[in-house]
Amino acid sequence: MDLLADIGQADQLTSARTENRVLQSKVKELSIRVHELLAENQALKAEVDMYRSEFARSGLSTAGEDSKEDILGEDGLDDFITSGDGCFPNDAAVTLPQINGSSNPLCCSINPDGSLLATGGADASLILVKWGLALAPGDESSIKAVENGIRIPCGGPAICTAFAQVDNGRGFPVVAAGCMDGSVLLAYCGSDLESSKPDQDRILLPDQSCVGINENGIKHGKYVKCVCWSPSANVVASASADGTIQLTRIGSGEILNAENFSGRISMKVVQQIHFDSPVEAMCFLNNGDTLCCYVRGTSYLTYFALKDEFKPTKYSLNGGTAGTGCFDEHVSFAILSIQPSPNGKYLALATDMSRNIIMQAGTDRIIRNLYGHKNDGFSNPKIAWSGNGSYLYGNSQDENCLYVWDIASSSIVKKLDGHSGFVRDIYSSHTSDTVATINNAFDLRP
Repeated sequence: MDLLADIGQADQLTSARTENRVLQSKVKELSIRVHELLAENQALKAEVDMYRSEFARSGLSTAGEDSKEDILGEDGLDDFITSGDGCFPNDAAVTLPQINGSSNPLCCSINPDGSLLATGGADASLILVKWGLALAPGDESSIKAVENGIRIPCGGPAICTAFAQVDNGRGFPVVAAGCMDGSVLLAYCGSDLESSKPDQDRILLPDQSCVGINENGIKHGKYVKCVCWSPSANVVASASADGTIQLTRIGSGEILNAENFSGRISMKVVQQIHFDSPVEAMCFLNNGDTLCCYVRGTSYLTYFALKDEFKPTKYSLNGGTAGTGCFDEHVSFAILSIQPSPNGKYLALATDMSRNIIMQAGTDRIIRNLYGHKNDGFSNPKIAWSGNGSYLYGNSQDENCLYVWDIASSSIVKKLDGHSGFVRDIYSSHTSDTVATINNAFDLRP
């Protein structure tokens, strides 16, 4: 009898365990659905707030807005009426393992023709890799591509990087890296330089004609949070935690190639802009005639007109303009990344409150709010546009994946899994339609 009783108890225990597994699976399924519904609810609330704000502006402050000239030209149109066609990079082409050795990669960018990839790492180095070599047949091609890369020493961990775009219509083979020690490394990245030369010989230092430039190059008082190049000139902008932005012209119009490369180049400070708080993010607009930035603790974006003595204009992040009744001097978030759309008409803003914002550039108009991910004040939110401008890529602090939003519908259309760690940076090349990401597992996926 005791044996039969034991068998009965064992059957009951097995049944209970099976039922428990089913219930756990159901709870997980319902939790995911609750998360989705919460995200949809937040998006709907944001839309309601947006419509209320637009209604208030049209009814109460029309005169103020009509008298204010938008920097980039306001046509009142919304390009995101219909959803995208589903064409965006969504399959991993290659994975470059341990691109910064045993240290974490911190940032990445791709040169204008899409062939060269740059990563900055905690090992205080800037790595340049011809990532296309990893597409060659063989299991070792990715490893060989990394081994053949160029390793340029920096003054400290490189936390942001960007390639020069053009100089008078010509390619300008220079890459910049902003570092933790406040320096901005400049390096020659032309493929024509002899591979037998030491990698550090690619570093560009100021020549003897430079005035107001540190002997080792561009230098800020605190770590550099952002670097970007003008799309129409060889001018690099660097923003720092010390509250400064410096625009520096590199070179004097000469063609830069291996034949005339000497390691020295002219550097001229175009402008220095000072704020009371750290400059978190910035970008060039209007073909390089406008610089847009966000300063921590402010409730607006500041646009500087480079051709009008750097005249500043502020546009509120609350949907109102300075000087009107709609202008609210407080927001509950900070902007940590600003990315212009491929056509330059819109800005994507990544915040530390699990919200990405699409704004019309040069205005206070919020076009869309994107939710469904998680990024708080301790995270490192990053975003990038798809080449066709219909989708936005973004990271999330609680998942090792890349979110893809369809901007027209404000909905998440795909999550790109496969990353072995938290995504720290994203770069989208609009010329080659390539998206590069780096994560904390020491690898990179173009």
